[in-house]
Amino acid sequence: MLAPHLAPDQNSFNLIRLVAALTVLLSHVLIIRAGNDRLDPLLQVTPFTLGQHAVNAFFFLSGLMLSQSVERRPDLSDYLWARFLRIVPGLFVFGLLMAFVAGPLLSSSHPLDYFSDPHTWIYPFAILVEFARAAPPHHVFQGLPYAEAVNTPLWTIKYEILAYVVLAAFSAAGWTRRTGTLWGALGFALVLFTAQAAMEQVGDTSHLYQLGRYGFCFTLGMIAYHYRDRVSLSPWWLIGSVLLVVLTRGTALEHAAYVVVVAHAVMLAGARRYGALTRATQRHDISYGVYIYHWPVAQALLVELPDIGMPALLALTLVITAPLAVASWRFIEAPALRFKDHVPRLFLRRA
Repeated sequence: MLAPHLAPDQNSFNLIRLVAALTVLLSHVLIIRAGNDRLDPLLQVTPFTLGQHAVNAFFFLSGLMLSQSVERRPDLSDYLWARFLRIVPGLFVFGLLMAFVAGPLLSSSHPLDYFSDPHTWIYPFAILVEFARAAPPHHVFQGLPYAEAVNTPLWTIKYEILAYVVLAAFSAAGWTRRTGTLWGALGFALVLFTAQAAMEQVGDTSHLYQLGRYGFCFTLGMIAYHYRDRVSLSPWWLIGSVLLVVLTRGTALEHAAYVVVVAHAVMLAGARRYGALTRATQRHDISYGVYIYHWPVAQALLVELPDIGMPALLALTLVITAPLAVASWRFIEAPALRFKDHVPRLFLRRA
């Protein structure tokens, strides 16, 4: 059963999250180099790119692990403050580095013009509110297929924050323990998800589709936690979910069926231990740093080495992103999380 593997030292879910982040890195390097997603190995045979499958895994894991977190620490001020510390400090420092370290080196603007531009100074704050829609420092990555694209992967963060808020609301109302409410939420997300898929409104700008998709992933994780004492980790269930994909092939339900496959794969893989890899990722969670830094790193490499081949671009992106992610964890994210027990009074406590 799933329940015994939810203890922090009894699973490899942080490792799975890192693998998912690295998968997004691979998918985005393919896209950046080609200028489109035609090189993605899964898009021609599934509704999602390799990276999109990985993001589905992220949201399922968030629903699963945060349901446990909010149950163990039911004071919502603690929960919301911890979520703030997990997202905002690392993202703000990313904005500072992009605006004041990488930006001047990558922008075609004269340094005096660059630093006198108010937008340069606004960017680290704008990214905390607008995420992927925050206009980057001016005149960076010009001449690339994705010109002036710096924070492209960050568009999912707003959906993640919305999921955090919905979970908090469910907890405050006592709905996380109500089976009917959880299944109702999953059904609503599924209808929204599949209805948009049926109309082929599935792009990044289709907000209803993404709400349904990520809502389905996250709520599925919440339900897995709710039934943790009855969720079997038998590989036969994974085989059954693959069969579900076969049965729904060519229909709008195929999108949701692939999410179920990913959810089963995440639980099966995450319930195992992988020696030193498991121990290292339990102590150091660099997945967030990999996720937010890899895109501008790959873009910068393409500026400096426009003729670089795909294998070399992938290898160099990984080699440069990894220490940035480690530094982000060690010097920004982990120190910030040490303040989890110092909750500002602006985070209202639940009665």
